[in-house]
Amino acid sequence: MDFKAMLEDLATRGVKRLMVEGGGQLHTQFLSQGLADEVHLAVAPLLVGEAGAPRFVHPAEFPGGSNRRMRLLDARTVGDVVVLRYAPKEYSA
Repeated sequence: MDFKAMLEDLATRGVKRLMVEGGGQLHTQFLSQGLADEVHLAVAPLLVGEAGAPRFVHPAEFPGGSNRRMRLLDARTVGDVVVLRYAPKEYSA
């Protein structure tokens, strides 16, 4: 699927904000193509170490490479979970 074309089509229909939820494959597509304006990452007190456990992203070339850090916009707690909000298009030093 051409996600960029889909987002452009939605914009012509008046959609200004879109929340995309999915697994590692969908996250990888949006982030590697530079299509995500924000990433909300929830860190929970769980240890998932199985080799086949789902991952946030799959191997890909991401804008800025692996040495570029996204800018942290906000961090807040929700019970025992911390929700981190990042700007993937804005890099920090």
